[in-house]
Amino acid sequence: MSENSFFLRHTLPTYRIWLREWTRLHGEMQARVFLSRVQAKYSELYARSRRYSPRVLQKLHFEKNILPAVAAYKIMLMDGQSPETALESLDIFLEATIAGQKRMYRFWGRFPFFFDVLRWALKPMMRIQYPPAGWQTDFPALGRDAVGLDEHSCFYLQVLNDYGLPELTRHFCRLDDILYEGVSPYIRFERTQTLGRGGTLCDFRYYRVKMSAPIPSPSPHGGRE
Repeated sequence: MSENSFFLRHTLPTYRIWLREWTRLHGEMQARVFLSRVQAKYSELYARSRRYSPRVLQKLHFEKNILPAVAAYKIMLMDGQSPETALESLDIFLEATIAGQKRMYRFWGRFPFFFDVLRWALKPMMRIQYPPAGWQTDFPALGRDAVGLDEHSCFYLQVLNDYGLPELTRHFCRLDDILYEGVSPYIRFERTQTLGRGGTLCDFRYYRVKMSAPIPSPSPHGGRE
């Protein structure tokens, strides 16, 4: 099999998740027809795309996240949907893609040590999953009860600009809001701007929420237990 034939057979990584979500909304027949066209567009785009290094940029961010969104959005526009309607549908797809990650974050967020784990892991995690080849990231010193980062460039915005679709970037920014807002009673997430929404940087901040000790309940004898 030639290299080009292999690229043309490259499969849509999000197919099963999106099929389940689109079937729920529109029925299985319509979902399968629509996603078969998205798959074809994905394969076409993949065959013509450049390759990114390191591997995490190519496999996680480009193949799994960016290119499926581009393919789905282009097919929805070809079907006559307005950009606004197509973007609303794209949000449904993208949110379904991170549902498992969201459940995992909510599970660990129940534990009081969650902030300390995040504070310890944020920098090495970012270096591995969001490497300098795709993001220019600073880690400001914020004290013991806060941790954060400032991103001055974004791989998603760069690639989507190359496709002439920078407006899709803000819909990936939205996924951060969904993942981190209310993730834990022990953390408060804040962000004032993102590059994808027209800001000068992305400023992620995570603050420790100090839980007050519960007030002892009155004892039957009038004292405090």
